[in-house]
Amino acid sequence: MINPKPSVCIIGGGNAAHALAALLPHQGYETRVFAPYMDQADQINAALLEQDGYMHAEFAPHNQPNGQIKGKPMLVSKNAADVIPLSDVLMMPLPSFTYTSTLTDIKPFLHEGQTLCVTPGQGGFDWIAEDILGSDLLGKITVVGLMPMPFNCRISEFGKMVQVQELKKHYSIGVMPSTAFDESKLMIEDMFGGSVLPAGKGTFLECSMFPINAIIHPSRLFTLLSSWEEGNVLDENPLFYEDFTPEGALSMDETNKELIEIGKSLTARGVTVDIPHIFDWLACYVYNEPKESTLQRFFQTNDAYKGFRCPLIPASSGKGFVPDFTNRYFTEDIPCGLCLYKGLADIAEVETPKIDEIIMYCQKYMKKEYVVNGKLVGKDVGETSSPQKFGIHTIDDLKKLYYP
Repeated sequence: MINPKPSVCIIGGGNAAHALAALLPHQGYETRVFAPYMDQADQINAALLEQDGYMHAEFAPHNQPNGQIKGKPMLVSKNAADVIPLSDVLMMPLPSFTYTSTLTDIKPFLHEGQTLCVTPGQGGFDWIAEDILGSDLLGKITVVGLMPMPFNCRISEFGKMVQVQELKKHYSIGVMPSTAFDESKLMIEDMFGGSVLPAGKGTFLECSMFPINAIIHPSRLFTLLSSWEEGNVLDENPLFYEDFTPEGALSMDETNKELIEIGKSLTARGVTVDIPHIFDWLACYVYNEPKESTLQRFFQTNDAYKGFRCPLIPASSGKGFVPDFTNRYFTEDIPCGLCLYKGLADIAEVETPKIDEIIMYCQKYMKKEYVVNGKLVGKDVGETSSPQKFGIHTIDDLKKLYYP
């Protein structure tokens, strides 16, 4: 147990932010919330006033804690100046596409000694942080990438109640600087319990490469939609995980194996990373799935993944469904996930036919151009989180970044 506990600022107003706003003050953390998006801060404050300032969370029975808990944040504000300077730890449970705007908002109020914990910490966060914050400021703070996101949860009443299906108990982290690993590990264990290991060797490059959403979502959707064409409709909107198919599991396996080969090639060229298979890491380590199980069985039967539908919307005709290519499973996981892998593959000189196939399919309907003739050179590469966007084009560029 950490004593005294650091003060915490939660950044955002989404599902995980609601869970953190209940759990952390419940556990004795002085907690504030920075909710800069639209009028979320006003909505949360109005809702909290109706229940004596407390955020409530209902944890499913198999979790610890379980049942209903409540915590009282000290302050919820849309102004970074009100909350960022007063906090020792800044928790960012945010999607990759919000990193740039969020870091820009908080930059003027960061100070030496703070810890910035981003979860799940993928999408080239360290490259974006270097670009926005600069090396001088970045060198004065600790940055932690926490994988996976601690909660599977859904807001049931905005600003008041969140339903937590799963509080994970096994995590992997990347830490900058590496000398802060032990302290960061203790902090995560105190907040969420369970075990904490380094992500591979514990670098942020490995955080960006670890197999989570960009391996899961595109593979599942590619196999679901591969025969779909504009003008067609799907008869039903299947459950994303319970209806997981053998073809989806195979596509995921092929994509992950290409990612592992990228890691091996980078390592052989002097940029050392250790990238696992999603079954070994997410299923067996994070969720304690038996090793004799399979990817398909894991996703079909794990309680943490129950009830989620595919990102389809009703067709304009009123009959059937069509893909929603504005959903974050496309708009985040392709440019901030698979394109990042592809950019590293180009640097490492690794062929990635499955990754290319999925990107090429999705970019057609997203009206984007990322991959052309097997290389990440399309006109929209600047919208991705690929290393090339940040001026990283060679193995030597990676070495200078990670082994200065």
